[in-house]
Amino acid sequence: MSVTIKQIIDTLPSSPVELESTVDQLLYGNENDEVSEIAVTFMANQEVLEQAVQLGIRFIISHEGLYYSHHQAYPLPEDSDILYEREQFIKKHGLAIYRYHDHCHRHQPDLITRGLVNKLDWQKHISLETAVATIVQVPPTPLQAIITAVKDKLQLPYIRFRGEQSKPCRNIGVLVGYRGNGASLIPLIAKHQLDAVIIGEGMEWEAPEYIRDAAALGSPCGIIVLGHAESELPGIDLIGEMLQQALPQLQVHHLKAQPIYTIG
Repeated sequence: MSVTIKQIIDTLPSSPVELESTVDQLLYGNENDEVSEIAVTFMANQEVLEQAVQLGIRFIISHEGLYYSHHQAYPLPEDSDILYEREQFIKKHGLAIYRYHDHCHRHQPDLITRGLVNKLDWQKHISLETAVATIVQVPPTPLQAIITAVKDKLQLPYIRFRGEQSKPCRNIGVLVGYRGNGASLIPLIAKHQLDAVIIGEGMEWEAPEYIRDAAALGSPCGIIVLGHAESELPGIDLIGEMLQQALPQLQVHHLKAQPIYTIG
């Protein structure tokens, strides 16, 4: 059985309060079109768009934007041939794309963060959930064991980290996406005396340098850097599962691109 794109959009979990401005919108397509299969994805890059076309999927829910900026910009040929060619590909194949970013982050709890916490099997250890971070209290565990568990559960080829690997960690902060910046992370570490933090990404000269100096001054804290997409993919999984439960007549796919970096 098919449902309309508008019905699917209306089913997506939303913020408990109205947002004054948001990037969440139908970027391409007609909300009255009916579909029987959809895809959720971290970012509808070219690899993901081509996967959708090969699978015959015409509606994609993308967490991040299409044109390498948080705010949507419709490309012109003179801006970049690549941007323009991507838009032509979308139009040629009749793809409908909905940007779903702000409402899932503003939802209580933040669905993207909760997805990562659930994937790490820490949902029973949550001690605090804020708008930008979740703090868990786990049994004291060496930093190295946490690193190994995170790599295994997220199936990551590598993780960047800093900290004494034998240090027992109990209070751990989890911040997805680009929330690993100093303004978000430094006060959190200080206020809650965190033993370790897990982040997506952030300025390397902000929180990581703070953590390095904190260790030199006798207040060690471990940091584990997953990557932006790697930290948010479990949240996309969660959103896909929620949609599948709410609309069982749909077939929901989670399309993923290969990691953006390789290591040498």
